Amino acid sequence: MGRPRRGGAGPANEIFAARKDWGTGTRVALVYPNRYAAGMSNLGFLLIYARINARPDALCERVFLSGDGRRRAPPRGPGTGSANSPTEGRTLESGRPLSSFDVVAVSLSYENDLLNVPAILAAGGVPPFREDRAASGGRHPLVVAGGFAASLNPEPAGVFADAVVVGDGERAVDLLLDHEPGSAGDPGYRRELSAIPGVYVPGGYRPEYAESSPADRASGGLPALRAIEPLPGFPARVAREVLDLRSLSPAPPVILSEETELGSMSLVETSRGCPVMCGFCAAAHACPSFREFPLDRVRAAVDAAWPHRRKVGLIGAAVLDWRPFRELAREILDRGGTVSPASVRADLVDEEIADILARSGHRTVALAPECGDARLRARVGKRVPDETFFSAAEVLARSGIVSFKMYFLLGLPGVPREEEVGGIARFLGTFRERVLEVARGVGRMGVVTAVLSPFVPKPFTPLQWASMTPEEELKSREEGVGAAVRAVPNMRVSASTPWDAVVQGYLGLSDRRVAAGLRTARPGKLPRSAPGLAGALASVVFREKGAGEFLPWEVIDGGLRKGALRARYEAFFL
Repeated sequence: MGRPRRGGAGPANEIFAARKDWGTGTRVALVYPNRYAAGMSNLGFLLIYARINARPDALCERVFLSGDGRRRAPPRGPGTGSANSPTEGRTLESGRPLSSFDVVAVSLSYENDLLNVPAILAAGGVPPFREDRAASGGRHPLVVAGGFAASLNPEPAGVFADAVVVGDGERAVDLLLDHEPGSAGDPGYRRELSAIPGVYVPGGYRPEYAESSPADRASGGLPALRAIEPLPGFPARVAREVLDLRSLSPAPPVILSEETELGSMSLVETSRGCPVMCGFCAAAHACPSFREFPLDRVRAAVDAAWPHRRKVGLIGAAVLDWRPFRELAREILDRGGTVSPASVRADLVDEEIADILARSGHRTVALAPECGDARLRARVGKRVPDETFFSAAEVLARSGIVSFKMYFLLGLPGVPREEEVGGIARFLGTFRERVLEVARGVGRMGVVTAVLSPFVPKPFTPLQWASMTPEEELKSREEGVGAAVRAVPNMRVSASTPWDAVVQGYLGLSDRRVAAGLRTARPGKLPRSAPGLAGALASVVFREKGAGEFLPWEVIDGGLRKGALRARYEAFFL
């Protein structure tokens, strides 16, 4: 029972999947509200699945978004469970509906995946919205949310979750499972859950709103949030869980599956957080300490997957900052494997790093200038001059890596269109020429792709008070960059959809009133015509917040002090 094995209830080529008897202790359905290929490439999701199934008193089965050919889980192999592909709201392992489980745990890495949650829960026989479950009076599974997006601002996830794990999830998951499953409608049980470090119980808090102003009533805007007050027995604020990574027990092997976006490699975590405090980046600010896993633990995870995967994906926001990176990378290369770091910082690229990447078979490297103008880049906290990117590209090109993805932000607050668009175009032109000069010497020129992403304010960052640039202006800036480089050989532009970014802002910056929009959502879609949405966007997304305004995520204690963040925000406009 629970023996890791090849094959299993999912695709026939899964390795380290676990199958456990249905009568095993607490039964958890772990939901990734997107397609199988994305969920099975998410290391946090895989680690929680393995951690729960490693317990003798619990079992965990997986649920993904299905519903069409592009989002359906891969077909099962012969003799691996049910012959039918899983339907919405049923687990991959046994095909049971969500309503059969004691706990439904939802992993939210991206804000827009919230749009998929109501349909999955409803299809599995669980009323999607927390208030509806409470009003029904029936017994339902405990619904828990976690993951990076839920952890940044737990209020939106709290419209469907009875409890939200904020920060590192290992200890919180263990303590949740140590409790006997109870009813989320029981105030005493909710207070017990709220005593678990890093767990926010939205039903234990009451939002207070200001009276609607005449302007709000005229525009359909939302009244201002004044506070989120705890009910008796609940903490005033929930401290973000920040664990000493050196204290964690060794992680069980995570599932390997070829039917994923990263299926050719094993995934191994090196660190959490980022030592570079860019003003737009939540990964650095939500938990402003860079924490590293010990080399022995990372090496053990590599070894566990080595018989099946010799390409190792090292996961973290700042992989090259992980101090043993070079040592481990050389070990893997000497053993006949290859290394794929999740991130590459231009200011850390040297001949050794370039050699590691080239010997690992990389032909394209992603770098993130974020801004085309060095002064603007410094204003957002990324004090890396243009020359650092150009020099890094030359070093990489000499090693045979001549294609690049360059990531830029569009719509930074207060930045004129010409400064932003012109700066990106000039940067790309110089970057291409510097790479081309070296590439001629190695006999080939690759492609430079500019990846354009609209700026979206994030909780706990200095730019959390900023408004987003309107959708039409974002489109115009994307078109401006495209027009500037369209005729240049070996240059490409890839742009995100501005509306998706607007929705991301709405889902990431709202309080629990986001439920009104989510009730109209369809998988992956938020209708523009949803009642009240225009006013909500005007209040939440397209409005600069005041210095003294209460923000929905202030119920969480974590990150830098609000005053320090505000000082950095105001300095951005000097």
